[in-house]
Amino acid sequence: MIPAPRNILIANIRLIGDVILTTPLIGLLKEAYPDAAIDILVNRGTGEFLEKDPRIRSVIYSHGRETGATQARNGYLGKIFRRYDLAINMNASDRGTIAILLAGKRVRIGFYTGSPKIKNLWQRLLLTHPIPFPEDIQVARYCQIVAQALNIPHDHLVVKVFWDDQDAAKVNKVLEERGVANQFFVVHPFARWIYKFWDFGKFAATSDAIHERYGLQPVWTSSPSPEEKALLVDAVAMCRHKPVLISGELTLSQMTCLLGHAALYLGLDTAVSHLAASTGVPMVALYGPTFTSRWFPWYNDGPADQECPSERGLLHRGNCVVVQKDLKCVPCGKAGCDDSGCFASPCLQDVTADEVLSAVATCLTDVTLPNRNSITGTNK
Repeated sequence: MIPAPRNILIANIRLIGDVILTTPLIGLLKEAYPDAAIDILVNRGTGEFLEKDPRIRSVIYSHGRETGATQARNGYLGKIFRRYDLAINMNASDRGTIAILLAGKRVRIGFYTGSPKIKNLWQRLLLTHPIPFPEDIQVARYCQIVAQALNIPHDHLVVKVFWDDQDAAKVNKVLEERGVANQFFVVHPFARWIYKFWDFGKFAATSDAIHERYGLQPVWTSSPSPEEKALLVDAVAMCRHKPVLISGELTLSQMTCLLGHAALYLGLDTAVSHLAASTGVPMVALYGPTFTSRWFPWYNDGPADQECPSERGLLHRGNCVVVQKDLKCVPCGKAGCDDSGCFASPCLQDVTADEVLSAVATCLTDVTLPNRNSITGTNK
């Protein structure tokens, strides 16, 4: 390992899912350098949940694709300039690399894209530990690659999102006010892009069947987006067994608390599915054209070098089951067949409710469903 740093910066200027899957590195660094202060640089709106992480000293925010003048005005470059013994960029973006080059005094670790050789020569020359960007491994394993560069032991990579007593009290209050007295399951039928959506009618039919077969109370959730909240009302109107609605009222930390006390989660290729995987709740996620080799939900009890169970079809590891159509064109990695992201993907729409219910049966096999007790305490 390098000499123990006094302070560490991790930059992940990407999306929420990327930031969630960076949390294993936080744990590894804290174990290796227990006295070091760890800060993290993220886009505004992607990493606020890290403010509940006791391993983090501070969360520093970028504000999207800023110009140099805007960056100076917002001040995050001034907050990080030459202040860190160890600085790490978790993707190959120029913005993240520049931040690391400015922040790191001694050790600067970052990824670069490998070809053409001259394209990112500046990154390879200025980073003390330049790492070729891995194109086809699970994203959580980027943490493993950084740990290897630092010679840090890493038998397991643990994705962990924290909640506290206030979060638990909020979740418990919402459930009590809406009469959730029994075991419940969570349906989150939304994703960031339309091409990742599944038919709401099929979600409703699946929700009804889960209630009837397992006696679980359905709880449907959405983000605070007005569009999603309106769609949620329309979607649950298709259900014969009316779900409880939690529409945009929970933070990501509170959502993780909710998922951690559910009997089952059903969702799509979205950040909430990565939160569910981290809690160990039995979960089923529906994927369309996304590469599961990179984005299969991370199984915390698996080895650090785990890979996606298969290329497509019914994929199962630990508490995580993914349903992806077994077609030659899947996965294509495109934003739908027209690559615009504006329309639902046919390969995802072809997934039937019966296929999803078979996946539910797979992940609930030999599982003891939890009691619906009052949600208290933290996950620290």
